[in-house]
Amino acid sequence: MRNLLAGLMLVVVIIAGCSSEEDELGDFYNAFQETVEVEKEIEPLTEEFNSLEEEKSELQQSLEDASRDELPDISDQLVENTDSRIEQLDAEVSVMEDSRNAMESSRQYVEEISNESYKEKAQSLIDSMESRFTAHEEMISSYKSVLEGEKEVFEYLGGEDISQDEVDQRLNSLNEEYQTVEDNTSAFSEETDKVNEIKQEIEELVQR
Repeated sequence: MRNLLAGLMLVVVIIAGCSSEEDELGDFYNAFQETVEVEKEIEPLTEEFNSLEEEKSELQQSLEDASRDELPDISDQLVENTDSRIEQLDAEVSVMEDSRNAMESSRQYVEEISNESYKEKAQSLIDSMESRFTAHEEMISSYKSVLEGEKEVFEYLGGEDISQDEVDQRLNSLNEEYQTVEDNTSAFSEETDKVNEIKQEIEELVQR
């Protein structure tokens, strides 16, 4: 279900040898690029999350032929899997906090840009990145809500008195939340595209 992250362009371009005004913009750009380096740490987290998603699918498939006695063990494995996925999301949140801190460090360079047009462009990148962080928070929040709901279903499966109708009802109640995750993921991807577009514009300015 989750195939994140829609990340920043993983290309760090160090800008040098420009005129004075472009040097100022380049200093900001180079400082901002630290966010790109930080977010590279999300790649292995995403790979692990997707691996856990595959494991979950396999465990769910095993439920089809499982006997009543086998359900508690599969239930425990599914709960453990869900806890692991939540841990991956928490780790991603931590990386994004580091990315935000890196972005904050680049703010000081904005005021040092004497060219007003360049300064506005730099500020627009900061503003766009703020929107991206907000979109990421909403995406992760909705995803964790879904995982908590899944965990409740898996815990129910390990109980003594269960029914297929109850399981189906619980899963169906999560459908709306799944859609919210998809919507929030798309919103985050769109915000990332906007950031990358402005970054590209600044890169072209300082490389002229």
